[in-house]
Amino acid sequence: MDEALRSAIRQSLSEQGPLLGKELCALHPDQSNLALWQTCFSDLDIQISHFSRYYLRYDITRADHVRLSPSILRDFLSFTLLSLPGQREQVIERQVGLSNHHREVSLEKIRIAQSILIGILSEIPQAEHIKLCAFIAGDLAYFLGHDEPREVSQTGNLVRGSDIDIIIVEDGLDPDYVEMIDAAMMNAKGFYLRHPAHRHEVDYICKPIERMYSQFEYGDIHQKIASKIVYESLFLAGSLELYGRIRDEMEISGARQAIEDDFANGLRDRKRAMRVLLAADPAHIDADVESLFFFSQERIEFT
Repeated sequence: MDEALRSAIRQSLSEQGPLLGKELCALHPDQSNLALWQTCFSDLDIQISHFSRYYLRYDITRADHVRLSPSILRDFLSFTLLSLPGQREQVIERQVGLSNHHREVSLEKIRIAQSILIGILSEIPQAEHIKLCAFIAGDLAYFLGHDEPREVSQTGNLVRGSDIDIIIVEDGLDPDYVEMIDAAMMNAKGFYLRHPAHRHEVDYICKPIERMYSQFEYGDIHQKIASKIVYESLFLAGSLELYGRIRDEMEISGARQAIEDDFANGLRDRKRAMRVLLAADPAHIDADVESLFFFSQERIEFT
């Protein structure tokens, strides 16, 4: 362990109080994120408090596909408080405040999703509402939403934090209404992406229930991602009865159990990854080791 770095980190915590990983990194810009992470997780006198929830993620750039989100680096930067003995009360106070902030950010983005769908449903006859349901997934479903500015890799637009991922499933809805939903969602996507008061990335998909059910086969990576989205989802709008049928089919098909088995495997891999990272030389890490620290999709944020 780098004793000079350990001493510097302790001094920062002593002077500043409990710090998030990103706050500690900002105080030591000459040090790599990995070096700071290694030192904090190796020093028994530095107390570590997590306030995240882990959920499954499939990384198409890795052969095993299974990862846990947040990534190890994201967890360190945004969801880990570092402190010294004697700072317990400060840790509790900060942790409550930070957890509530992520909850408020998530609720704000969920309300945006609901407002989009309310507008869409107002254009569809009430009798047709039983033929569709909408739900939300991703970190918002776990109330882990964040509002830190980030660049969208495909477009270069700067957005405020977490995506708003909306899934719409229809069961026998008139094709004209399906077309209208697609057009309305595209308009909403453009509006929230470009409007300076919002800058949210809204992603969506509208699919027939037959496709949704077939994805519960949980065979290829695309089926696994679609199944996992249902597993973690929060209901937004439309028919709650239809949403319940989809959840029941996920259970009957065996997809739910397969997801939970994959989560257990992901947790074991996470522990192994942390051991590899603790032993790595932060000045000379290759792409394979780096991929254990953060997802490939996060490279634009962390490099």
